[in-house]
Amino acid sequence: MMVERLMVDLICLGQRAWECIPTPLRNKELCKYKSPSFLTHSLCFEVINIILRSYLRYKSYDMVRITYILLCVGIALALPVAKRDNAPVPIAGKYIITLRPGAAPSFETHLSWVRDVHTRSLSRRDESGIEKVYSALDFHGYAGSFDEETIAQIRANPDVSSVEQDQTFHLTYHLPSQPRHRQTGLTTQKDAPWGLGSISHRAPNSTDYIYDSRGDAVDGYTAYVVDTGIRTTHNEFEGGRAIFGYNAYPDADSDEDNIGHGTHVSGTIAGKTYGVAKKARVVAVKVFDWGSSTTSIVLDGYLWAVNNITTPAKSVINLSLGGPQSDAVDSAIAAAYSAGILTVVAAGNDGRSSDNGWGSPASAPEALAVGAVDVENVRPSFSNWGPGVDIWAPGVMVRSAWNWDDGDYLEVEGTSMASPHVAGLVLYLRSLEGGGQGGLVGAVVDKVRELGTKGVVKEAGRGSVNLLTYNGNGA
Repeated sequence: MMVERLMVDLICLGQRAWECIPTPLRNKELCKYKSPSFLTHSLCFEVINIILRSYLRYKSYDMVRITYILLCVGIALALPVAKRDNAPVPIAGKYIITLRPGAAPSFETHLSWVRDVHTRSLSRRDESGIEKVYSALDFHGYAGSFDEETIAQIRANPDVSSVEQDQTFHLTYHLPSQPRHRQTGLTTQKDAPWGLGSISHRAPNSTDYIYDSRGDAVDGYTAYVVDTGIRTTHNEFEGGRAIFGYNAYPDADSDEDNIGHGTHVSGTIAGKTYGVAKKARVVAVKVFDWGSSTTSIVLDGYLWAVNNITTPAKSVINLSLGGPQSDAVDSAIAAAYSAGILTVVAAGNDGRSSDNGWGSPASAPEALAVGAVDVENVRPSFSNWGPGVDIWAPGVMVRSAWNWDDGDYLEVEGTSMASPHVAGLVLYLRSLEGGGQGGLVGAVVDKVRELGTKGVVKEAGRGSVNLLTYNGNGA
């Protein structure tokens, strides 16, 4: 009985400690606490509390010692689990189906057949069938909840290219262990964020951002930020340059950016202070709400952006996110590329080579995958590397807009922060070309690579391209 009571107490502690973790995945209100000491203080309080209760209940110092040992073991085992939020998690019964190219004429017929098969299935229980239909350019597919009998028939259909289980997606960034900042005045480009200094100089450690004002990307140059949303009222996007586009997240609390990640990414692309292309527009495509997302949600948001683009030579899509490899996501990026739409993506924060397999969207050959460097041009341990990296860009302690109020900024790190430097550069270069031949997807990719500073990335990793993002101003 004493052991049973002790185990109940330990379970209660684990629950309370888990709830103390200041992440949107556990408790939205705790997002207000920015100091990591909040978790430490709360956990220590619960440890002391349960040890005292152990003594009062059992009146035994031996039980107190046993409690203390079990607590240490339990916390040691629990904390690594809390860090595995980014591990892909298959979603039971949920699938994404991609049709073969050229199957468009029979798409509606195929969907009707699937609904019929699902309805007739004897093993069907709570599965809802088709929940989302995807159609953009030559990409066609659907996602939904199906029983195994229905999925087996779908796999055997000649129109089907791939069937994959829906899985979780995550953002590719790390919050710093420091409180948020608030902008108190305008920052001149004479004291620009180091990332802007880096992409405008061949040598490291510059805080001057030197750029051609013709590359400000005025006149409709637009980045579609498939992310957590954007705080569209932020001072960085004065003149209404940040707009809401689409919310793909089912039952989201709102269309706002609840995390800050999408606002930060957008600020690096087009912020008046922190941005590469300072007068470009950014469109919020929300695929995350408070925590993780799924392949089907990300695909829905991405294809909305693809369908919304009317002038590919004046547009770019940024994906600062990652998940397990998905044939559907990679095929959608390939279809967009064929239509002249460039997708810039984070290489990922798993610290591994592409030779060992990356998840999507970095695994898509047609995506421009960006790895991260620090202020000394050293690849940080978290950044993915290998032949899959197309170019490197600043991704450590990058300062940009944040979501807490209209003047906030924060320094964050991750390949999520490297990708928007390149997405902004794409709009900058396309603006300099006036949307002409230089705006074509192949031409702008070639230009980004041609301008890159060669041989300066340290510890780039075996098989990695050694090319650092540069805007070509001559400095």
